[in-house]
Amino acid sequence: MRGARRVVVAALAVAGLSACTAETSMDAGRPSSSAPPVSSAPAPPATAAGPVPPLPEVGEVPVEHDAGYADAVSVFGADQVTAALTADAQIAHLALADCWRWTSGNVDPRLAALVAPELLARALDELARSKDYHGWPLPSLLSHLPEDDGNGNNEAAAVAGGCDDSAPLRFGPWPTTVAVDRTSGEPLLVLTGSFVLHVRLGSTRVQAGQDWEFTSERTADGWRLTDAVPSGRVNWAPPPPE
Repeated sequence: MRGARRVVVAALAVAGLSACTAETSMDAGRPSSSAPPVSSAPAPPATAAGPVPPLPEVGEVPVEHDAGYADAVSVFGADQVTAALTADAQIAHLALADCWRWTSGNVDPRLAALVAPELLARALDELARSKDYHGWPLPSLLSHLPEDDGNGNNEAAAVAGGCDDSAPLRFGPWPTTVAVDRTSGEPLLVLTGSFVLHVRLGSTRVQAGQDWEFTSERTADGWRLTDAVPSGRVNWAPPPPE
């Protein structure tokens, strides 16, 4: 995570500056591997709330082929790095457009298959304590919908008309990078990147953007996200014209 940028964003959050600005997304970097992206976890079964959609398709995640990437490939292998990147991108997609929770009030079961229980519990506790989009503490993964996004939209009310997260996840403007964390026990994979998703809430179409530092561990069941450090609150902005 870029230290100076995080400090600036945190300062703005504390000062209560809630207006969001438009942010144009762009692809960055090169494909992580020639191997096709694969999901790190099977799609969860249907629940009492209804059938669970499959995990979102995120395509090949663009990643810088730098020294950090080479180190990750040497530790985990290229296919496993690709699997971790895919899982992280799926998590970013589900977190930016948390339609299941926003419409049903329940945690998206697909997240439970990709996120470590301790991190998911922490994310839900943060939501319970923050109460609304502008509350504190700063959510690390999940987010409330704002009643005022600074651009004249009330997403919290608009979601009553439905939630559509079918748009493709976009990456940028910051490049996606990976590194290996060897500070404790088994090595962990750290991804730093920017994610943007167009979401339709009722008749309102908006753009949700976030920079994250994701830390993931490799388990017998696939990659699991163990930590998430955001740059600030989700940035809700007007999307480019369709």
